[in-house]
Amino acid sequence: MKSEQENRLYLPGLNGIRAVAALTVLFAHMFSPFGDWGLESLPFRIPWPEEPVTTFFVISGFLITYLLMNEIGKTNDVSIPKFYMRRILRIWPLYYVYMILAIVAVVLLNSDMNDSVWYYTFFSGNISHALGLGLIPLFHYWSLGVEEQYYMWYPWVVKYNKERVLNVVIALCVIWFGLKMGSYIFLGKGLAYKIFSITRFDCMMIGAIGAILYYKKAAWFVRLCANRVVVILAWVLFFTSGVYAQYIPAPIRAEYISIVSLLVIMAGLGSKPLLENRVMNYLGKISYGIYVIHPLLIFVGSWMVKSTGLLSNAYGGGHWLVFASITVLTILLASLSYKYLEMPFLRLKDKFSVVKSTNENNK
Repeated sequence: MKSEQENRLYLPGLNGIRAVAALTVLFAHMFSPFGDWGLESLPFRIPWPEEPVTTFFVISGFLITYLLMNEIGKTNDVSIPKFYMRRILRIWPLYYVYMILAIVAVVLLNSDMNDSVWYYTFFSGNISHALGLGLIPLFHYWSLGVEEQYYMWYPWVVKYNKERVLNVVIALCVIWFGLKMGSYIFLGKGLAYKIFSITRFDCMMIGAIGAILYYKKAAWFVRLCANRVVVILAWVLFFTSGVYAQYIPAPIRAEYISIVSLLVIMAGLGSKPLLENRVMNYLGKISYGIYVIHPLLIFVGSWMVKSTGLLSNAYGGGHWLVFASITVLTILLASLSYKYLEMPFLRLKDKFSVVKSTNENNK
């Protein structure tokens, strides 16, 4: 009988990349319509990584696929019921607790309420986003909707294509990207393109392709990702993408960021990870909480600022105190959420895991 330790996996550097992505989303949203601070714009552009949510998609696609491949290696099968239970126990508790709190805040602060709440309830925030509907503290739920929709069909693909899973996933990725480009070329930036563009299944499949190649130890792929020049280039492209990605055509930008993100993930697995330390590991573990919780704090914070006139002196320094407070409070609440809300369900989730990831923020 195999030991418990043999059934656990740890992917070095993954939590660090999650931490960077989560904090980048937080910082970006503090300077966006999530918060109306009475500031026209910052006097400079912070060169943070472009589209960190896309990086989350790639990480999710990679980790989910790698765990499924290991499950097949141990059992020659994928348990669909166990897969769904793991996803429910990981995503749903914080998702719905936060959604209730966000709706209460919207009502109490007399903000606009609309029918988008029904889309969020059933993990369809990407559709409401494409339709131009949304509640400010729930606007980011579009990405969680995309992930849950992906999980509805993806494990079936792996289960019934065990021997040819790489070819099938590549084909599906190309088809989805083709549908997006086709809608853009022939229909313009209409609803069809918006739905294909925001529903980033191809980004998750790029992560999945990397996971399959890594699991199968494809020699060319392993050598490529361990190459020092590739490792350095991947990190440079990732951290400077906020500067140059705006010049990449919008229809292919997410796919480009996905490939760069995958190279960064593989750089961490193929060499000494740049972000492998205690602080980044912990922030990576609580990154789901950071991502989910921060818009409500920004929403409430901006309401308080407008009510008190704290930032009437636009760049006098008060806004930095507010932003620092929101950052600290977000991390604190994410830590409490992880310990008291998420961990009990994560322990229960382990009962449905054939292979357990010790990158505890199992998205």
